[in-house]
Amino acid sequence: MAATSRIYPIALTLAFIFFITFLIPSGFAVGAVESGDSERWLQQSKMVLGSRPPRCVNKCLSCRPCMAALVIPSHQWNKFKATNHGDGDDNYYLLSWKCKCGDKLFQP
Repeated sequence: MAATSRIYPIALTLAFIFFITFLIPSGFAVGAVESGDSERWLQQSKMVLGSRPPRCVNKCLSCRPCMAALVIPSHQWNKFKATNHGDGDDNYYLLSWKCKCGDKLFQP
């Protein structure tokens, strides 16, 4: 009976070590290191142009279906066409979200 009482703490310790090394997901240890990466990803996603589309429910008066659409303002579109000289800024123009129903655009 004395031998059993000495084996019990050893078996419990081995079971605990086994549990920690094999059963706990490896993402816990990696997640602590990568938390800086997730913060950088969150900051970059906030800096994306256009953010997210608006909810266009009841924004188009009585017109249906009212859906979100990305638009380029017409004055910028004409300027973009006229000044296309290959300066490297060709791809930069403002985009904005509007609510669209048929051919009509509504402010969200």
